[in-house]
Amino acid sequence: MHKMEEQFSFHYRISSDSSFWEVFHAHPQMEFSYVHAGHGDLIVEGKRYRVEPNTLMVFHPFQLHRVQMDISAEQPFIRTVLMFEPSPLKKYWSAFPLLKAFFEELLLRSSGEPWYGIAETSPLALLLKQFKETREQLAADEQAEEEEDHFLLLELLRQLKAIRQKPGSQSTLRTRRPSHRAEEMMEWIEQHYQEPFRLEQMAEALHLSRYHVVHLFKQATGSTIMDYTKATRVRHACLYLIETTLTVPEIATRVGMGNPSYFCKVFRQQMGHTPHQYRLHIQRRK
Repeated sequence: MHKMEEQFSFHYRISSDSSFWEVFHAHPQMEFSYVHAGHGDLIVEGKRYRVEPNTLMVFHPFQLHRVQMDISAEQPFIRTVLMFEPSPLKKYWSAFPLLKAFFEELLLRSSGEPWYGIAETSPLALLLKQFKETREQLAADEQAEEEEDHFLLLELLRQLKAIRQKPGSQSTLRTRRPSHRAEEMMEWIEQHYQEPFRLEQMAEALHLSRYHVVHLFKQATGSTIMDYTKATRVRHACLYLIETTLTVPEIATRVGMGNPSYFCKVFRQQMGHTPHQYRLHIQRRK
């Protein structure tokens, strides 16, 4: 998972020309990542999708995902990444009821399917470029910069709404990867993350040998089953820390890690903070 970040961050045309294999992670912010160049795979919500130029990946808060790109010096991975907390948008909804309805629909669209065919010349892609230039001019004016951040989010949502309303704009069948046994494994983990992990139990449920479970999962996702299980548990732990008053030991038990010390160690490795620090940080930002 990503470490905690500010309410808004924007990085234009980040380029990677060497190995790019994210770990499975989630974060409290919503994320829009527009792909300018590069090919690879996205794994989100237990499904695999093709990543290609002119793709917009949309990740909801605490949505577990991983991007794997096949890149080289000749074929780099270039993307623009916008991360933000949705809560500051609430003050605008009374003036934009239709945009609010679209955003709520977007949040309910939990499949993680990317948006394809958004050309570099499209209003949405040009908006990102224009925002980068405007933000550079306002770097010394914090209040003006914050206003521009909010204008960008509202206009970006308006552009997405226009794309959604285009006939045939969300055809994703051509880019969905063939189903893989690893998807069944991810679904099994989501259903059993609260229990102590037993490889034998998973293998028996899926009618596979232990060797094939381990091998197929690593082959399809580039991650180990245990790393994916830890990421799933930490993701649910974050939600417990935000939405409940349960103690850290109680949360550790609910996410399948009964040893609080081990739970805190794993949580800190993935989030960069202890569970207690994470809860305090979120509470201060509300």
